[in-house]
Amino acid sequence: MDRLRRWSGARLVQVLFGGTFDPVHNGHVAMAMSLRDAFPDATIRVIPNRQPPHRSSRVSSAHRLAMLKLAMDEISGVTVDPIELGRDGPSYTVDTLCSLRAIYGEQEPIVLALGADAVRSLESWYQPDKLPSLCHLCVLKRAGERIEIPGLLSQMVEVNRAIDLSEVPSGRLYRLDTPEIPVSSTAVRELIARGTSQLPIPPTIADYIGSNHLYQDTE
Repeated sequence: MDRLRRWSGARLVQVLFGGTFDPVHNGHVAMAMSLRDAFPDATIRVIPNRQPPHRSSRVSSAHRLAMLKLAMDEISGVTVDPIELGRDGPSYTVDTLCSLRAIYGEQEPIVLALGADAVRSLESWYQPDKLPSLCHLCVLKRAGERIEIPGLLSQMVEVNRAIDLSEVPSGRLYRLDTPEIPVSSTAVRELIARGTSQLPIPPTIADYIGSNHLYQDTE
C-alpha cells in the first residue's frame, strides 16, 4: 500500500521487457512479477523478438507468442505486446523504442528492462548510443550482484527508486533486485530433449510444449 501511495500522481509509465522466450521459463515469470511490483501503476509490456540479431529461434514466432501469453495472462498489469513480430528482418530494440515513441509521444516515460547479460553486451547492439535519449534503463540483477554499466551509458543518471523514472521521459538508470532463479531457455530445451519431466517452466507451458511436440531434438 505504501508503494502504491508513493506512485499516486506519477506519470503513466511504459515498461518494456523483451526477449526470445524460447521457451518462456520460471525466471522470465519472476522477472515480470518483479517489474509489476516495482512499477505498480505502469503498463508492463513483455515483447517477444521476431528474429533476434544475435541468435536464431528454435520454434516459430506463433508458438513463442502463444506460450508467452499463457505464462503472463495470470499476472495482473502485465501484457504481451507482439509489436516486433510483424517486422521483417532482425529485431532491433532501438526500432521498437522509436515506434513506441511515435505512439506515446516524447513526454511519456519509457523504461527498458534488461538483464545483466544484456547490459554487458550493449556495446554490440545496433545504435546503443540512442538509448539514453529514448528510454530509461531498469537493470534486473540478483541481490548483491555488481554490474558495470558500459561507458556509452555514462550520461544516464542513476537513481535509487523506481518512481524516479516517472519524473522525466528518459535518461535515467535504476537497478532492480530480482529473485535468483538459475534457469535458462537453453537449459530448458536440453531438459525437454532428454525427456525430463520436471521442468522449470509453468505447467501450462509444459502442457503446450508436450501437445505441440516442441523442442524434441537436441541442438
